[in-house]
Amino acid sequence: MPLTIAMSIALVLLTTGIHLVFFSTIARAGNPRAQISDLRFYYLMLGIFGVHLIDIALYAFAYYLASDVFGIGALEGSPSEGALGHFYASAVIYTTLGFGDVLPQGHMRCLVATESLNGLLFIAWSASFMFAAMGRTLQQPEADPRRPARES
Repeated sequence: MPLTIAMSIALVLLTTGIHLVFFSTIARAGNPRAQISDLRFYYLMLGIFGVHLIDIALYAFAYYLASDVFGIGALEGSPSEGALGHFYASAVIYTTLGFGDVLPQGHMRCLVATESLNGLLFIAWSASFMFAAMGRTLQQPEADPRRPARES
């Protein structure tokens, strides 16, 4: 159990650091008051998607280590074998989709619970970041008090 807790803490710290670096880099890039263009928003979406895939891959690797190397638990179910099976299980757990076709056994349950909470928080963080970016995009430009208002 101490190994599972240590793995869980390490993954939370690592994935939080990845998200923090990504969002800090995006937030610092360019003028924060400038409107975000359609192309930049597209790149933002792809970047967020990529960061989540990195998180899922890290947890999939942790599942491999936990089950195949350390033997502290297993993911039971037909699609949970091999690298792609671990990635599938991690994606279902991270997104809290929960098909029910992969079940954690042993101490792996602690790692799975950590990933589901981690994924839920990071998806919410990403959504709030996108919401803020879209708010800047859709915001009407403020009137310049030095310019006279147009009459229709």
